[in-house]
Amino acid sequence: HDAYFITTPRPCAQGLDLVFLSAVKKATFAVAIALSALAQAATLDGLAAKVNDAVITVGDVVTEMRRMNADQKLGFREAYSNAVEEAINRRLILNAALEKKLEMQEWLVDNRIREIVKDNFDGDMNKLNAQLAQSKVPLTDWRNQIRDDMIVNAMRFQMVDKGAEPTPAQMHNEYLMHRDRYCSEAKTTVSVILLRPPENDKTPSVATRGKEILGRLEAGEKFSELAKQFSADSHAKNGGQWKDVKPDEAFRSEIAEAIAKLKPGEASKLINLDGWGFIVRKDSETADTQLTFEQAYDEISRNVRKEVVKTRHAAWIARMREEAFIKIYPIPDEQ
Repeated sequence: HDAYFITTPRPCAQGLDLVFLSAVKKATFAVAIALSALAQAATLDGLAAKVNDAVITVGDVVTEMRRMNADQKLGFREAYSNAVEEAINRRLILNAALEKKLEMQEWLVDNRIREIVKDNFDGDMNKLNAQLAQSKVPLTDWRNQIRDDMIVNAMRFQMVDKGAEPTPAQMHNEYLMHRDRYCSEAKTTVSVILLRPPENDKTPSVATRGKEILGRLEAGEKFSELAKQFSADSHAKNGGQWKDVKPDEAFRSEIAEAIAKLKPGEASKLINLDGWGFIVRKDSETADTQLTFEQAYDEISRNVRKEVVKTRHAAWIARMREEAFIKIYPIPDEQ
């Protein structure tokens, strides 16, 4: 019965993203087909690029395409080219780690793998091995991929994230330039009594029960107590209250329209939807309001820091690319 209320689908986590095995399934159908065709028509150890003395193979690029979860708006060639650039950047970071003698101890890699297996494979290593076998990815190669990921993340932290704190001037400028980002959204708190259709001839009709409840409300009884007594809604134990929601997103349109017409403290008449009965009360309502700098401080800090990190990362990659020899080879079917 809660389906009468919630109309916005909730996202669910995609666990296999962490191991780069199912990401290609989320790419466009055209990109997925192109990946398959590339694997069949081209040699996966063919050259895609060179970074100084290091070689990036077509197979490395295919792995990077899976890792990037190709944008659904991109065609294959653009997705492939983007993956080549990302593979080059990744190799530059790994080269920089070698120069700094940054290594990842094996016990740290083991811990990370245990986390992945626990979070995504119910703690069963056999399930991981089965998925790797299905994807034709050797366990050793996958483990090396995890190690490289950890090294890349460690380098990014040292060279980019560490010390990337926003200055007061940057934060004030962000607030002044983007005040529309820092508003509290309009919210409504609503209480609901849901009446299910009669289960047998002995159960009073929805109309009869609704009339009784409305009468008792007019007589001064508490909405919350009547909700606990009569409501079939999952929120009944809380007095039927839905706190701080957007009615258009949380409820069916017929209910949202009824709520919109109410003043705070007012209850609706009985609303009949497909044999179910609804009585709703608007408990409170807040409008969109501009947050002060102090109220929005944490969000401003996060947004500015994100931009600082993005700028520092781009500059870091640009410096490494300027100092490196980079050669990109044509896509295999163009050679």
